[in-house]
Amino acid sequence: MSKPLMQRVLGNDWQQLPEAIQRHYRIGDGEESRLVGTMQIDYPVYLFPLIWLIHLFGGLLLWRASAAHAEVDKTADAVGLIWRRRLDYPDGRSDCFNSRMAYVADRELAEYIGFGFVLRLRVSVENGDLLYRSLGHFWQCGSWLVPIPDWLLLGSATIREHALAADRFYLDFEIRHPWWGLSYQYRGEFAYR
Repeated sequence: MSKPLMQRVLGNDWQQLPEAIQRHYRIGDGEESRLVGTMQIDYPVYLFPLIWLIHLFGGLLLWRASAAHAEVDKTADAVGLIWRRRLDYPDGRSDCFNSRMAYVADRELAEYIGFGFVLRLRVSVENGDLLYRSLGHFWQCGSWLVPIPDWLLLGSATIREHALAADRFYLDFEIRHPWWGLSYQYRGEFAYR
């Protein structure tokens, strides 16, 4: 059996992660895990058309909310992790965001979000937190790979996962644009189900 995706990506730094974060990623081929939590999603209203377009192509969560119920299902396969995120909003709407993460190199992942769009991520451990930083977006069509600079979309993403207890962690995802500042964010506390 091969190592779980995040353990392969992080190498020896895997041991620096607390149990709550390791548990989040310690699933092998054919295994699944589920998280539940409450999330806040926010962005400037004037960016709704761009966020709607990104959502149409499979990326990001569309609706703003101060407390949306979230369920995150992960399945591991030979390539990496398949993510299915579902949010239920207090007003009765629901939303989903699916993606696949795959190994690129030591400390680097690719997240495939749909229609050939890919986000490359640098992964590290800082003070026990798992930290992702975007390395740019790409559009892939067969063997053709077209780079898309972060500034051409919403900016550069940073994702931090911080352990709160053995069975809970806090997720903080934000995108900052060089001209607009904070352009998108979601955050929340998750527990294992």
